[in-house]
This record gives sequence, structure tokens and C-alpha cells, in this order.
Amino acid sequence: MPVGTVKVWSKSGGYGWIKPEGKGDLVYVHKSGVVRRDPNRAAWLEPGERVEYQMGQRPKGPAAINVRVIEGESAPAAAETPAAEAAPAEAEAAPTESAATES
Repeated sequence: MPVGTVKVWSKSGGYGWIKPEGKGDLVYVHKSGVVRRDPNRAAWLEPGERVEYQMGQRPKGPAAINVRVIEGESAPAAAETPAAEAAPAEAEAAPTESAATES
């Protein structure tokens, strides 16, 4: 099962991007693909959380599904994402790696 780190998460939009470990493009994730840790809470992710996931297909393209937070682990200290980069202009258009990491 692939493992990665949540790069960006938009609580208002309910979607985000996962950076796979090793090489690879950012992976889109929608809140419907997140396995809830607590059934009484929303299926949110937080930037920096390590997750495992499967690849699936959404109407607009590939996406992470069955996303589960790896409890007790977080990514090494990551720089905070500026608000302007927090949500791509087009909800399901993946940002390029360089666009997601520019300061």
C-alpha cells in the first residue's frame, strides 16, 4: 500500500494533495476517500500527517482512496503552506511539485 505525507488540505473544500514517499506526482484526495478515525467527526486530514492509501479513480481522474492516517507518525518538520497555496485554483487540478513547494 503506498505511503505519503499530506501536503495540502482544504477544510472548506474537503480535498487535498498527498506527496508520495520517494518519487511521484502529488496525489489528489477527496474527503470521501478518507477513512474516518472517529465516526462522530468529519473526515479531515492535516498537513504533515503520514498516510497510507490505495489508488482509485474519480470522475476527473486518479485519486487516493481508503486513506488512513498512520497513527503516531508525522512527517519530518514541514514548512507551513502559505494560504495562497493551500487550495489550487481549480479544485481537482493537481499543482505541479514546484508550484506546491514555492515560497
